[in-house]
Amino acid sequence: MSKLKRRPVILGILIHSISNEAILKGNIVPKLGVKVYDEGLNHVGYVSNVFGPVSSHFVAVKFTTDKQYLQGSKFYVME
Repeated sequence: MSKLKRRPVILGILIHSISNEAILKGNIVPKLGVKVYDEGLNHVGYVSNVFGPVSSHFVAVKFTTDKQYLQGSKFYVME
């Protein structure tokens, strides 16, 4: 029996952040509570909300780390 290999999928691109929360321009529609990873694939938080129309939605991320990210940074989920 082989283990399933998980791969990173782009969740979205950072457009705004304040303290420990961020808003991403969504690339996919994730489930609430799914773990979020930065470009180095370090676990940085979880999806706290998804809002807007499906064709042009936003994803709210609650950070569990104090690291600051620049606008335009990419974030990932594991598939």
